[in-house]
Amino acid sequence: MRKRNYSLDGLINEVEEREKRYESRMQDKEIQNGQAEKQKIRIGFVEKYYQRLGVAAIKIENNFLKIDDIIEIGNEEEAVRQRISSMQINRVNVESAKSGDSVGVSLKYSVKEGSDVYKVIKV
Repeated sequence: MRKRNYSLDGLINEVEEREKRYESRMQDKEIQNGQAEKQKIRIGFVEKYYQRLGVAAIKIENNFLKIDDIIEIGNEEEAVRQRISSMQINRVNVESAKSGDSVGVSLKYSVKEGSDVYKVIKV
């Protein structure tokens, strides 16, 4: 048998990544199951969707958006709901965006340009 060289830092990083993925999956399940009452506030629209990158450019018209917020894009029949894990303004990672900003957000599913974007708030 071959011996493998493991570094403690590498193992810790791997465990932390697994925990993050698990938490993300659990949050997605909570979102899909609709376990809490939620209210939606329209915050903007999709300016452009980049299919190859899976990124939507969202124009924030009112309110604000920050990391870990839940957004819903589209109408009731074709809604895409997702938690914001990262966003960029002019290719720079940011923690939040305010009214008037145009942000890039990575999405799991494709969306249509011009679709309304709602911020989902637990009541």
